[in-house]
Amino acid sequence: MIKPLALSLASIALVAGCDGKPLTFEHTPVQATRFYADTFQDAPFDTGQVTVLSAEHGDLHTFTLRPCGDGLVCGTRQGTVAKAPDYYVVTGAYAGRIFYLSPGGDGWVKRDGQLIQIAWD
Repeated sequence: MIKPLALSLASIALVAGCDGKPLTFEHTPVQATRFYADTFQDAPFDTGQVTVLSAEHGDLHTFTLRPCGDGLVCGTRQGTVAKAPDYYVVTGAYAGRIFYLSPGGDGWVKRDGQLIQIAWD
């Protein structure tokens, strides 16, 4: 019952603020952004395995992360997943990589201290 109410309130707020300019989340408080992500965007592992795409050193890389136990995620080896305020953090599933999956299908992978933008589905 809360989701339809939240959707109605969000719709009213969006229409009320419409002045012909594109809507952005540029100055939105972090709590509102997190509420939107948790309520309206897909979260990683909601429907099972996740495919991650990244461009590392000009090459497209694909990674598959699948749930394999309570709080566990498997890639080429078994790793863990933890929920942080803005990301699902996957460690240990692929050697030398930490995945930061945000709701909605994007995020980052950390490799050799460098953050690389990713997309997931």
